[in-house]
Amino acid sequence: MAAAAALCRSPSLLSRRHLLLRLLSTQTHTQTPTTPADLSRLKASIRDAATTPDAIAALFLSALPHPAFLADRPLFALSVRRLASAGRRDLVASVLSSSLTALPSPHPSEGFLIRLIGLYSAAAMPDHSLAAFRLVNPPSDRALSALLSAYHDNRLYDRVLQAFNTLPAELAIKPGLVSHNVLLKTLVATGDLAAARALFDEMPEKAGVHPDIVSCNEILKGYLSTGDDAAFDQLLKEITERRLKPSVGTYNLRMALLCARERSFEAQELVDAMGAKGVAPNRASFNTVIKGLCNEGEVGAAMALFRRMPQVPRQNGTGVSPNFETYIMLLEALVNKRLFDTASEVCKECLRNKWALPFQAVKALVQGLLKSRKAKQANEVLVAMRKAVKGDAKQEWIKVEAHFQSVLDANKA
Repeated sequence: MAAAAALCRSPSLLSRRHLLLRLLSTQTHTQTPTTPADLSRLKASIRDAATTPDAIAALFLSALPHPAFLADRPLFALSVRRLASAGRRDLVASVLSSSLTALPSPHPSEGFLIRLIGLYSAAAMPDHSLAAFRLVNPPSDRALSALLSAYHDNRLYDRVLQAFNTLPAELAIKPGLVSHNVLLKTLVATGDLAAARALFDEMPEKAGVHPDIVSCNEILKGYLSTGDDAAFDQLLKEITERRLKPSVGTYNLRMALLCARERSFEAQELVDAMGAKGVAPNRASFNTVIKGLCNEGEVGAAMALFRRMPQVPRQNGTGVSPNFETYIMLLEALVNKRLFDTASEVCKECLRNKWALPFQAVKALVQGLLKSRKAKQANEVLVAMRKAVKGDAKQEWIKVEAHFQSVLDANKA
């Protein structure tokens, strides 16, 4: 446990931990849970949006002795996300370092340390990700790929390159396919597509690693971003020659290229082709094609595709749910086409999902409804928006709504 404790030895972290432990000893609602019901209540308190960051940390520490809590990956991720969003990375460091010392022997395992690498990364704490990586014994390629991903996800591209070039030799790690794919992704992100393609071609001979469909997708993204259509099409042929099965990501990239070429109807045909090949389209598939159709003015086709989303067969059920982006694209396109009735339906459906739309988009819709003498529908949109808007934006929306209400009153008069 001495190695594990190294991650929480700094005076500032220790003082924070002592503060939290004092909280645990003085607040009865943060006592260590002894029954499943106690643990369930504690988890509910952590999930409660009203729980303060200090209280989340105190609850987290009190639950650490419970094995079922240590195994709850989603709750660990939620706790870290809430603390990081509040700007309390000191608490993130405290609770995660404490989780190491709470583990029974022979922990910390490689798997748990890799979890910590990812959690620290999600909190924008890559130096702590490195410290967790250093605790993995023996060093492994799995841990290396997790560290490289942590650097990449925090846009520390130079550190990805440095770690890939130094850590394998230093720690006798042979980088595998996943580590190479993170390096490919990084090279593409930095715009060094030539280096990415060279790495892709050299992987089998120099590293004994054969590119997979993920590797191909990373290079395809680079060609898509640079507008190199010929190279994109050539790599698609190579995928067939290598007998690699295209993934949903591969299809989505093909759709994006077709839409960029203003061939969105062909992209739409790929949605059906995917199903025939046993690859279920996801939300990104639909959003890509819907955006392309809207950009080409084919709003009716975009709406038809949108309505198909709930019926799409998937491996674990049926249906793909739209997200905020889907509704925004459709609403703006419908308003531009002056299809206010359909736009009103889309707007209210989005608001029922408790997603407050941009003011400008809703204002354009309401103005269109009023000009079309559809005051009742305009009022319904105003009321639905008022219910969906939260926080500081609520007062701003009330001002917008007041203006439209005066217009509605004037029309009645």
